[in-house]
Amino acid sequence: MRLALALLLFANLAWYGWTHWVATPDEAVATAAAATAGSGLKLAREAAPAKATGRAAARAGNNCLSLGPFTDLTDAARASTLLRENRLQPRQRAGEGVVWKGFWVTLDGVADRAAANVIIARLRRFGVGDAYAMPGDGRDITISLGLFSERQRALRRLDDVKALGFAPRIVDRERSGTVYWIDVDVVPPAELPDAARLQGEGGRILRLEVKSCDAESN
Repeated sequence: MRLALALLLFANLAWYGWTHWVATPDEAVATAAAATAGSGLKLAREAAPAKATGRAAARAGNNCLSLGPFTDLTDAARASTLLRENRLQPRQRAGEGVVWKGFWVTLDGVADRAAANVIIARLRRFGVGDAYAMPGDGRDITISLGLFSERQRALRRLDDVKALGFAPRIVDRERSGTVYWIDVDVVPPAELPDAARLQGEGGRILRLEVKSCDAESN
């Protein structure tokens, strides 16, 4: 046992003397590198960079999402509450935008107001109670035949009016105004709640979009 300790001490002293008094600086570095190779040690500059956390990770991984547009502050506040319940931190902002309102069934190109009144009276007799003439200058009147959130319902209205001998069409109804967006960093394993729960009450929010914050800012 004493012999082994003596040999170990001698070896350490020999290595120390070689690296400090005999070997060149490059040889000393090479010797030290060889000694540490088996232990798996790495220099700081060789180690893999640590993963970012929190907000930095969300931005680096494009995990920032924008939800909207909300046309009503109550709906935006309700959605923010649901996000917080999912342990997310929503950030609300306002801006100008175009909001899709629904599938609009219309009858275009009616000659004048008198002709429009005759058509509306006939439509109402056959159950199209929400038909009315759009404001205009009295020429080429457009008759509104209903605004629908579901395309299938709009198609049924289209067929009903066609059966009466008219040629209606379906268009997207939109409006411009102030809208509200919610930005939120969703870093896995966090997830957004079900989109149906984020929809507004009373049919105000008909098409909820989810896009990256970068796309929204462009």
